[in-house]
Amino acid sequence: MIEKNHQGGGNTPLTFVEILNDMNQEGGFSRSVLATSEGLPIASTPGTPDSELASAMVAMLQQAASETRNQFQLPPIDEFTIRTDNKLRLICRTIKIDSELMILGVIVPPGQLYRRVTNKAINRIRGAL
Repeated sequence: MIEKNHQGGGNTPLTFVEILNDMNQEGGFSRSVLATSEGLPIASTPGTPDSELASAMVAMLQQAASETRNQFQLPPIDEFTIRTDNKLRLICRTIKIDSELMILGVIVPPGQLYRRVTNKAINRIRGAL
């Protein structure tokens, strides 16, 4: 389990929300969600009432990507992207731990790099499980 050293001297477990907040701050991302492949929200930042909707949308996109992968006989999908006209991107990264699949969805501003920061967050998420 990942621990975070607070100024008070003690170590406390690092939560998924803290991991997402750190990732958003480091990457300049406006929003992120961690969901199961079935669309159940695990964590979302910023925390909003529509986190369940965001989780369901990310899972639906993952299912479409998986069906496309199967139809074209592609290897497993690491990430998929939706880009808007103004070049804002929704990046969805898959995280497989044992037989479980989770999706990390991130809103990335135009021109912003994201791969290194999301890789770091994925490693931290794996370590927290």
